[in-house]
Amino acid sequence: MKTLLAAAFALLFTGLAAVAAGPEKITDMKAALAKAKTENKLLFLQIGRADCENCEALRTLVAKKKVELPVAKFVYADVNWDDSTTQRLFRHKFKVIGDTLPFVVVAAPDGTQLGAHAGPGTADDFEKLIHDASKKVAGPKS
Repeated sequence: MKTLLAAAFALLFTGLAAVAAGPEKITDMKAALAKAKTENKLLFLQIGRADCENCEALRTLVAKKKVELPVAKFVYADVNWDDSTTQRLFRHKFKVIGDTLPFVVVAAPDGTQLGAHAGPGTADDFEKLIHDASKKVAGPKS
């Protein structure tokens, strides 16, 4: 009985820790697109570099939940701009105006771009991007 109780507690604790940690971060763009489609979720795609201060600032906002990406609604991808295959796929699939990292795209489950942002931003900037993109998926109210 003690073993069963301990196992149940461990499972509960692990589940709570996963929820508290936020969405799983995917580092492969193709995998992120496939997961969003399969799970019918929006994709929040951040593309940048490990040594980019703006990119790290956004990672911190996501990690500290200043930018909310509910697991039930979003797939979160943080991919490396220095990978040439990723660059080609990104440029083919998405359009972002600007040349400062990070590039951020919110896409529908089918990969359709709903919104984009380039360069540094505040939590409010990214929350607005997410909100505006989510409204496009929800469609007009009747």
